[in-house]
Amino acid sequence: MRKTAAAVLLLLGSMTVAGCGGSLDELNRLAATGSIHEAAPVKAHVQIEIAAPPAGVWALLVDASSWPTWQKNINRVTATGPLARGSRFTWQTGGTTIHSQVQLFEPGQRLAWTGTAMTAKAVHVWQLKPLPGNRTLVIVDESMDGPWMAKMYPSEKLAASDDDWLRALKQAAETMR
Repeated sequence: MRKTAAAVLLLLGSMTVAGCGGSLDELNRLAATGSIHEAAPVKAHVQIEIAAPPAGVWALLVDASSWPTWQKNINRVTATGPLARGSRFTWQTGGTTIHSQVQLFEPGQRLAWTGTAMTAKAVHVWQLKPLPGNRTLVIVDESMDGPWMAKMYPSEKLAASDDDWLRALKQAAETMR
């Protein structure tokens, strides 16, 4: 019986390590360069054109405390001010509380943070590119890993969630204009 329990624990331990991917330190380093964890089991790449200048889009994005006012899927955000490099913030979406830290902050251009929730770890990268006519292309790349992530929250679901976020950002930015 003792050998069976030890074998089960060993198997579960190896599955957990295999499912976790990169360490949080590794993910922080990736995010600091504007990269996601490409080997993660869950990844998304979405983009949208917004009929508003990058400065207006950026202002909405870095004012994390205001996210719940224009992004219906975010219930609450606790931040000490506008996002900046090293900022820590906590937010809640779909009943899940996420603890995040900004790793990359290039005003008006790129923003990336890492986040943890239960056993999940994520990298979320935003890129803003100016387009002619005072418009902005917003590109989002995100990776998530941790035990069972691909089963619990597949890439298609992550992409749909990120796409919802972009559509809400578009509506808020174009309404402010």
